Amino acid sequence: MQPAPIDTEALAWMPLAEGISTKPLRFAGEERTQLLKVEPGVSVGLHSHGGYVHAFALSGSRLLDGQVIAGPGSYAFEPSGNRDCWKCTGNEPVILFIHMAGALVSFDAQGKESGRTTTEGLRQRYVAWCGTEGHPPVAIGARQ
Repeated sequence: MQPAPIDTEALAWMPLAEGISTKPLRFAGEERTQLLKVEPGVSVGLHSHGGYVHAFALSGSRLLDGQVIAGPGSYAFEPSGNRDCWKCTGNEPVILFIHMAGALVSFDAQGKESGRTTTEGLRQRYVAWCGTEGHPPVAIGARQ
């Protein structure tokens, strides 16, 4: 049986936060694969990863930890436990292809945990959003 490709262009962006949205592509245990879009001028606050992250930039530029510009075609690997923050720079949204494992933990300005996203939590949010918006949940593993 051949796997059916997902037409990512036809998928709607699911909002995650102001100026941040995603197109989930696959859920498998603790792993998830998704497209992430961050609008110009929007920052992704301090967060850490409970597992590895592979991020490939498809478009836009981002300023990583206030020091390094990563543009289209750049690849970043983040090991488990990595803490970082970044901002979309320029006039074009950043779109990343991300494959990651484990929870993403967000921190407030005082460094205290302010949120946690797990693969299962994102899967449930995606399925609920699809139902509310009338979109079929096409991400692999969305229906369990």
